[in-house]
Amino acid sequence: MGNGKRLLGSALVYTLSNAISAGVPILLLPILTRRLLPEEYGVVAMFGVVLAVMGALTGLSVHGAVGVRFFETDRIDLPRYVVSCLLVLLLSTAAVFVLAWALLPLIESLTQVPGRWVLVAVAVSGAQFVLQLQLSLWQSARRPWPFAALRSGQAAIDAGGSLVFVLALGLAWEGRLGGIALAAGACLLVALVTLYRGGWVKGPARRDYVVDALRFGVPLIPHTIGSMLVLMADRLLISHVLDVGSTGIYMVGMQLGMVLGLLTDAFNRAFAPWLMGSLKNHDPARDRRIVRMTYLYFATVTTVALLFGWAAPVLLSWLVGPQYQSASQVLGYIALGFAFGGMYYMVTNYVFFASRTAGLAAITFASGVFNVGITYLLLKQNGVVGAAQGFMLSQAATFLATWWLAQRSHPMPWRRCLEPA
Repeated sequence: MGNGKRLLGSALVYTLSNAISAGVPILLLPILTRRLLPEEYGVVAMFGVVLAVMGALTGLSVHGAVGVRFFETDRIDLPRYVVSCLLVLLLSTAAVFVLAWALLPLIESLTQVPGRWVLVAVAVSGAQFVLQLQLSLWQSARRPWPFAALRSGQAAIDAGGSLVFVLALGLAWEGRLGGIALAAGACLLVALVTLYRGGWVKGPARRDYVVDALRFGVPLIPHTIGSMLVLMADRLLISHVLDVGSTGIYMVGMQLGMVLGLLTDAFNRAFAPWLMGSLKNHDPARDRRIVRMTYLYFATVTTVALLFGWAAPVLLSWLVGPQYQSASQVLGYIALGFAFGGMYYMVTNYVFFASRTAGLAAITFASGVFNVGITYLLLKQNGVVGAAQGFMLSQAATFLATWWLAQRSHPMPWRRCLEPA
């Protein structure tokens, strides 16, 4: 009972911090959709695409290794492991910056994001790596309150900076991007200080730790790129098949649906450390309880997603300007996509526990390619609604394939738990 209360309490804290993070775009929607044209809002959306691409490369996904190695301190000097991951970040970010600078004309043509903001995206992605590193350590240590403080602080700076830049200084879409960059820079400094004061960093880096982190992270790069294709390719396709204004409208629906995504992420941040600890000792009765709770979770997030779609016209009439009301047509499909994403979180933990990241990477990359194809076909047939349908189908495919891999990686009684005891 005590563990259950602790899990619920942690989940509530993570949910609160994620709700605050989700509240930034929601808070800004009534303002930005009345101050920015759909074309300008589309540029903001495309900056998010560029940021996601850079984030897949800076750090080479090694920050995820820290969360797993946290539970192996009997053989790992964790502070030196963290320093080794930071060294990977420094070198990879420098390489990505040079590559982005060399390819600026191509990137500008593909995304319609000005070159200087492409380079800013590289810097922001590096800062977010450090932030995620600290958050991962706090999550593994089951310290939800510092996690919530840092994440909520980032959201507050993001919102405040964006409002000042857009409203007071009249910087339009650049003001929104400036708020994102300001928040990333400020939280980078905070994360570096807390890592040092918390004793999480101790040099020098070790070559074997660098190799170990790369062995964990590099196979995840296709996974990260696949996830990016699932979450971001739709915006690229909409911009090129339709126009950047349609991307802005689609992004409004995506940001509202992302509220559900952030809530499922919050629950998983509390659930994953507890699950990792529980799986170390085989207990059939406990496994049945975990699976039954997982099925209940599946039903809950599906119901919430359907309610999102049903309430979409009313929500949008309150939150956004008249030029963006057509986003109600996509919100239901997007919400279901994030529901499948939440289900994916619940099964992917078993893959991470078994260190089967290469298989996960193959699935996610294949799902990303599938997303590009199905989104293009549905976009041509159904317009912007087709992009939302493609997002939903690709998320469902990722979940189902990962569930299959999870059962092969760490078998659980998915069928037997439904049978009478």
